[in-house]
Amino acid sequence: MARHFNALVAQPFLIAFTLATAVLGLLLRDIEERLSTERALADTAARLRAISRAIPDVLLVLDSEGRYVEVLSRDEGTLIARASDLVGRRLHEVLPPEQADGFMDLIRETLRSGRTHSIEYEMQTRSGRNHFEGRVQALGTLVNGLPAVVFLARDITERKQAEGALRESELRFRSVLLNIPSIAVLGYRAGGVLSYWNRAAERLYGYTAEEAMGRRLPDLIAPSALRGLMGADIDRMFATGRVIAARETRLRRKDGAPVDVFSSHAFVELPGQPPEMFCFDVDISDRKAAEEEARHLAFYDALTGLPNRRLLVERLQQALAEGSRAGLITAVFFLDLDDFKTLNDTRGHEVGDQLLRQVAGRLRGSVRERDTVARLSGDAFVVVVPGLSAGAQAAADQARALGELLLARLREPCDLAGHEYHFSASIGVALLDRAAESVDEALKQADMAMYRAKDAGRDTLRFFDPDMQQAVTRRATLEADLRAGLRQEQFLLLYQPQVDGEGRITGAEALVRWQHPEHGLVPPSEFIPMAEESGLILPLGNWVMETALRQQARWREDPVLGRLDLSINVSPRQFRQDDFVARILALLRDTGADPARIKLELTESLLLHSVDSAIETMRALRAHGLGFSLDDFGTGYSSLNYLKRLPLSQIKIDQSFVCGVLRDPSDAAIARSIIALADSLGLDVLAEGVETEAHRRFLLEHGCQAFQGFLFGRPMPLEALERQVRQGR
Repeated sequence: MARHFNALVAQPFLIAFTLATAVLGLLLRDIEERLSTERALADTAARLRAISRAIPDVLLVLDSEGRYVEVLSRDEGTLIARASDLVGRRLHEVLPPEQADGFMDLIRETLRSGRTHSIEYEMQTRSGRNHFEGRVQALGTLVNGLPAVVFLARDITERKQAEGALRESELRFRSVLLNIPSIAVLGYRAGGVLSYWNRAAERLYGYTAEEAMGRRLPDLIAPSALRGLMGADIDRMFATGRVIAARETRLRRKDGAPVDVFSSHAFVELPGQPPEMFCFDVDISDRKAAEEEARHLAFYDALTGLPNRRLLVERLQQALAEGSRAGLITAVFFLDLDDFKTLNDTRGHEVGDQLLRQVAGRLRGSVRERDTVARLSGDAFVVVVPGLSAGAQAAADQARALGELLLARLREPCDLAGHEYHFSASIGVALLDRAAESVDEALKQADMAMYRAKDAGRDTLRFFDPDMQQAVTRRATLEADLRAGLRQEQFLLLYQPQVDGEGRITGAEALVRWQHPEHGLVPPSEFIPMAEESGLILPLGNWVMETALRQQARWREDPVLGRLDLSINVSPRQFRQDDFVARILALLRDTGADPARIKLELTESLLLHSVDSAIETMRALRAHGLGFSLDDFGTGYSSLNYLKRLPLSQIKIDQSFVCGVLRDPSDAAIARSIIALADSLGLDVLAEGVETEAHRRFLLEHGCQAFQGFLFGRPMPLEALERQVRQGR
């Protein structure tokens, strides 16, 4: 049974169980492998999802029919729809037809060729219209039985916007560079080959962009003398990458004309591009011309084109220094036209300017190229002649020869506004042999010599000598003392008696004197002319007038002295002041002086200018009782025409005629004529300078009834005059 059982039951069971166990083991191992694969796939999927979330790109799996199999994106805003809504749908269902067709062509080409393809496109997404850069690659396996591709899409919207902004900026920049009106922009590469040429460069240099591009910059705009230097600068800049400093330079235009520019450079080097240099040139020709004009105006006279005082000083300093080193003498000619003011007054300043220009031309044409001819001021010219002989006499002979030549050239007639005009000049010469001589001193010496030529009769030449300097120094010192004397009240009035035919004192002339603290009484002949020239005659004359009027006012209160007339000298400059009448009337009111006892003494020289104005002033004062006496009659410009018009009350015969009446028939005749003339015009006549009784008798016999001179008294202090009047003398 056992055998039978084993044969029938146990043996088959054992065989079947063994097989079943083997099959079960195989099944269990398959299940285990499947589970392991599923876990690996899950892990891979998880990793893919993590990777897809980590990368910024959109990851799509599309089959050959354009169906979305997988849609992975960290930001669904970059999708055209939600990912869950896209899976299983075709491209043509969600995209515009033209765009879907393009993507399908790309998928087919990728599957056909097996190569990766790239594409840039623009798409309407959930967040707006975005730009993408896509890469398409075959998946290499079937998906649902169909070939598929992997599509990676990166959002490049910001980059595109930045590129667009950069392009716009570049366009604006290029437009600005191209059209900027005042800056020429020149771009060039190594060797100076031009790569950029804007419109301002076309206007500045005259070349069009077509003419300039491809040519070497130095050959185009550099003067021949600068061409090599410019080429060397360009090579050095490209070799070192350091630009040369901005600077002013003179280049040339297409027509060869020079042009001044301010030039600066910029070095530009971009990755993958050859380095490029940009030159920015600004036209400064107008500024340079203005600077040149300003410099010319600063150093040259606008009317004649000659050097002015500033340039003269520089050249004279240079000439003195060079002459001192070489042991040679320099001559300085100071030239002043004679009677130029008369020409200006009679013919006008325009004609005077014509003369000055002709004088400048003649002087320039008479000297050497190395000599300097300058216009100092007005009609004053200076000629500097360096390099004369070392010996003083030889140098003087050379200077005299040149001076005589200049005088001769200036005497030649000239045409002024269609009229022939003859003129002359006075020239002073200073010879200088030391560099230590100051320019001012040199000009002063020549100026003093010129005035000596004027005093010698004009149209001549004189040399400076030390005696002239001493006289000028004394004059300058005296002028300073004169100013101090006015401040310190060093002046006083003396009174010289005036008598009638019987010798009775009828009045006096107030005469100013200067009591100098060191030099004593300074003669009027020495300080009055200087006061006239310096303008100090105005405050001095006002003091004399006020002092004399106050004295007459005090006499007015005295029964004996109140009958005296008082004569007061008035200088021409004082008389021509606009407020002279108002000032005299104010002094009469303030002092209380009697205008009927006042005579203002005028000289004939005062009447040389504007007789009508003088007559008007005299009549205005005459209307208030003041009288006028014409002093030194016969010594100046005597004219019966104006004499009969002047509201005079007295004529004074000059002492030069009075002194000669006894020994010179001419002087006697003149004295008699003046007396007769005064009588015929109804004027009183007074003889000055009567020193002897014989003089008095002669004048008295011929009708003169008033006298003044040493015979009756010298100028005396006030107390002495009053005492003499009271004594009845």
